[in-house]
Amino acid sequence: MFLKAYLLVTAASLPVDIHAGENPQTVLAVRQSPSAWTLAWNDTEDALSGTISPVPLRAGVPFTLSATVRPISGPEFDGPVTFSLRPLEGMGSVQSVTVKPAKDEKSWAAQLTPPTEGKYRLEIGWATTHHKVVRGELDIKESLLPPWFPATVGTLLVALVVGIAAWRLFSRKEQSP
Repeated sequence: MFLKAYLLVTAASLPVDIHAGENPQTVLAVRQSPSAWTLAWNDTEDALSGTISPVPLRAGVPFTLSATVRPISGPEFDGPVTFSLRPLEGMGSVQSVTVKPAKDEKSWAAQLTPPTEGKYRLEIGWATTHHKVVRGELDIKESLLPPWFPATVGTLLVALVVGIAAWRLFSRKEQSP
């Protein structure tokens, strides 16, 4: 009994390989180009391609993800696609969006916003002959501006506008006979 408990505690403290047991057939190829990230995946039934922009991906800044699912043979795919984003070493999704294509469109698009910098797992799921989920890694860079900066600039601009309006209002009253 003691040996079993000791082994359990020891095994729990070992570092976890986040790629252990990952099926190579579900790995989404993610490549960065100067203008966008490109996505590519295929199996014997379907092919997925897509883009992510803008480059580089920054914490707190929304990015647009668009993807196209094309069957290798059979009818065109027109069902929903789910885009999920989660920290690479974390559990659960930070964001998950399910979208349907617009009428007469062959691609699916969504906006996601990574909350912090670090490595994230992008998952794209859909159902054709069976449910499929492919996974790729994204590296999110630090935000260029601190999170308080836009609110501070906005507050200062409002104060400036109110100050100018008050100055003009009171300067007119002094000039009146």
